[in-house]
Amino acid sequence: MTVATASAQIGKAASEATDAAKHKIDQKRAESEAEKSGPVGKAVNNVKSGYHKKQSERSADKAKKAIKNAG
Repeated sequence: MTVATASAQIGKAASEATDAAKHKIDQKRAESEAEKSGPVGKAVNNVKSGYHKKQSERSADKAKKAIKNAG
């Protein structure tokens, strides 16, 4: 593997890690809003929280794979 390819994989991993962190923040924000909301708001924010949790996990997995591919 060339240095350029490894560098690209590291860049991709960093990007995915950033996405994972952003989704984690959005997940926590939705959970906080759910606690403050009425029944409908709770349902909506719980769905948002679940979505961001899955996206965070997906991005973290992609980052791990990119790091493996760089090595």
